Formats: sequence, C-alpha cells, structure tokens
Amino acid sequence: MSFLCQNTPINEALITAARNCPHQVVRVKPTKTQLKVLDAIKNGESVTASQMTERCDISQSFTSTLLKGLAEKGYLTRKVDSRAFGGVEFIYSRMGF
Repeated sequence: MSFLCQNTPINEALITAARNCPHQVVRVKPTKTQLKVLDAIKNGESVTASQMTERCDISQSFTSTLLKGLAEKGYLTRKVDSRAFGGVEFIYSRMGF
C-alpha cells in the first residue's frame, strides 16, 4: 500500500476537485485504520470480518463496516457466502495492486 503514501506533488485538477467538494474526499482517501486492514490482507487472499477482527484487534462490527466501505471504494471485492445453518457471511478479497 506504499503507493497511497507517496510524497509526490498532487495533480492540480485533483486539488481543485477536492476544494470544490471537500465532503467527497473521504470517499477516495483511505483512513489509517482502513490502510491497516488493507495491509493485513495479502493479494489474492480471501478473508472474513471475523478473521480480520483477530488480525487487526478491532471489534467485529467495526471491522465489518471498514471492509464494506473498502469494497464500496473499490479496494476489495465482496462476495456473499451462504452459511450451512442459515445466514450469510461476506468474503472479501484484495484487488491486485
């Protein structure tokens, strides 16, 4: 995830867009906690919220919210898996960066 933390100049068009719609910047830039979760998932690996809770020492409900948000931003893919005893579980995979 080092590509997200580079100290290179930011494109002027991006700066202008961020100034025009500052409330939208959060939708693009991952938070430190989101980066921590992304770093804990290997490329090509499939994980559940329960697994990430143990790896990152974050509550399961917060982990689920983080993973869902990362999937909505396009950093992860999200698949539904039906459980044997009813209910569903979401499986997340990291996009190839």
